[in-house]
Amino acid sequence: MSVSGESKKYEKALPEVNPVTKPFWDHCKAHELWMQFCESCNEWIWYPKAWCPSCGKRESIKWSKMTGKGTVYSYTVIRQVVDNSPAFQSDIPFLIGLIELEEGPRIYSNILEKESHIGDEVEVVFEDVTGEITLPKFKKKG
Repeated sequence: MSVSGESKKYEKALPEVNPVTKPFWDHCKAHELWMQFCESCNEWIWYPKAWCPSCGKRESIKWSKMTGKGTVYSYTVIRQVVDNSPAFQSDIPFLIGLIELEEGPRIYSNILEKESHIGDEVEVVFEDVTGEITLPKFKKKG
């Protein structure tokens, strides 16, 4: 599923793409959620890194496609934006969730609904915000 980006200029902060994170963002642009996995110690790696934070190996890191399904592990409701950015003010209130993916790792992301509960089943959607950046966000399943 996809969320269309607006045609006007995107005014919120964008992630910095570097050689380590580029595969993640390339997969998001294709509307797929991928994450690094260390085949040496069987650990998921999030946020993308050049080496495994558990065992320190570089050569055993592989990219794996995720189902994009998960549950809300925790969340917070943002009711105030400190910098008074008009781009964020129009979203108030919005939810930031810690999503436990079906495969086990957890990822922080926006939850698109204005209300959520711990344990809600969610799935990834993608928002094409620029020609180069697509953001993964989550919405309730169903």
